[in-house]
Amino acid sequence: MILTTPHPLIHLALISTNRQAANALDVDKIIRPFGASPPHGGLPKPSVFTACATAEQHRPKHLLGRAPPFYFFERLVLSSNSIQPQTPGFSENKYVSLLRDNHDYRQLYSAQIVSLLGDWFEFIAVQTLVFTLTDSGLAAGLAIIASNLPAFFLVPLAGSFADRFDRRKIMIAADLVRAGLALSLLLVRTADDIWMVYLFQTLSVIFASFFNPALNAAIPNLVRRDQLLTANALSSATWGTMLAIGTFIGGIAVATVGNDIAFVINSLSFLVSAFFVWHIRGALGEARAQTRATLNPFADFVEGFRYAQQRPQVFWLLLVKAAGGLAGGVILLLTVFSFQVFGANAEGVGFLQFARGLGILVGPLLIARLVRGRIGRAQNFIALGFVSIGISYTFFGLAPTIALAMVCVFCAHLGWGSNWTLSAALLQRLTPDHIRGRIFSMDLGMLTLTMAFSTFVTGLAADHFNPHFVAFATPRAIAVAGRTH
Repeated sequence: MILTTPHPLIHLALISTNRQAANALDVDKIIRPFGASPPHGGLPKPSVFTACATAEQHRPKHLLGRAPPFYFFERLVLSSNSIQPQTPGFSENKYVSLLRDNHDYRQLYSAQIVSLLGDWFEFIAVQTLVFTLTDSGLAAGLAIIASNLPAFFLVPLAGSFADRFDRRKIMIAADLVRAGLALSLLLVRTADDIWMVYLFQTLSVIFASFFNPALNAAIPNLVRRDQLLTANALSSATWGTMLAIGTFIGGIAVATVGNDIAFVINSLSFLVSAFFVWHIRGALGEARAQTRATLNPFADFVEGFRYAQQRPQVFWLLLVKAAGGLAGGVILLLTVFSFQVFGANAEGVGFLQFARGLGILVGPLLIARLVRGRIGRAQNFIALGFVSIGISYTFFGLAPTIALAMVCVFCAHLGWGSNWTLSAALLQRLTPDHIRGRIFSMDLGMLTLTMAFSTFVTGLAADHFNPHFVAFATPRAIAVAGRTH
């Protein structure tokens, strides 16, 4: 493989059989010994032997004693913005390359796949169960609130845990507890048991509140800085894929077999997720000499809030998901419209959620291609995403058939998925590891607060007004958010 650059002084012909070692190289440390850049921006020409010797000095400890440096230069990048590996007639997909070459990210990605699949099976089952037993949009909305709002109150504690303790152990413990809670939903049989849905959903989101900040804070420790947008686009697209597949198959399964199968599948998915996280080899956070005695959630939260407050770009990014959460009530409307407008019941909920997932799948991949590393354009794309959500859900309220409604939902979540990806990637780039968990905990907490508020108002309105009117009124909030951004 030939490494080429617009600066013609550097041409290294190198062979690779150890991609893991190459990915683990600290590029800045390799370049620095070669000296400062010449006046015209080119680097002084190093010999292959000099480059290899420098790389050998900076090999990660866990790779010492393995293949000599000649064998892991395939992934070397000598300039973060100019050099790209090239092979005549071949351009490898960056997503495939990331999953193939990065064992630890692949394990985290696999855990995400199975866990999300189970989550969406359960979502369909819970919404169908509550709406069938109560025939109330508010009751179904309260189930969504129970699975979101508690995360807001745990922001100080969850963020502090993610920054101070082993993130792998946090995620595994959260998965194991949620596996048991998922099975507890099998106890719900009548309308008098609905309180158990709210209880178990609340307990589940409490542990999810520790899992998610730890996961998001860990990603920058598993991939290179220039791969953050790719990794987040892949994660968001996977979220959308599993939403589409899980809700589509889950809707059919619940309609034909019943709710119980979804609860069992979700429980098993948490166990498989814990298995994959356990097999991550590398560190998910920087080593810090901190103990339980130093844990002070309130002080840690204040430190994180001040960090964001003093950096307008970080603070603005924290508002992106929160603003999107103002339209969270439309997710409840997918259930209401399926039962009350289209008469499609559980299968209809699955179809509409499938369209939602498809939009979240395509949106991140599309935005990653449009941005192409030009992060300065992110604000414009985020504003466009908000406007897309507002307009699409306005037309959703007017859709005469479930097929047209699916098109509207798909278009809305193109914007939703792209905004989620951009805000996450930018926050990971802008925040250091020691505070990243708190930043993402605040990010999640603000989202869940606005989603809970929107869902409650939408559920209350759905019980007193025509669903079409509610669908027309709800997206106004998200359109306003788009104009303010």
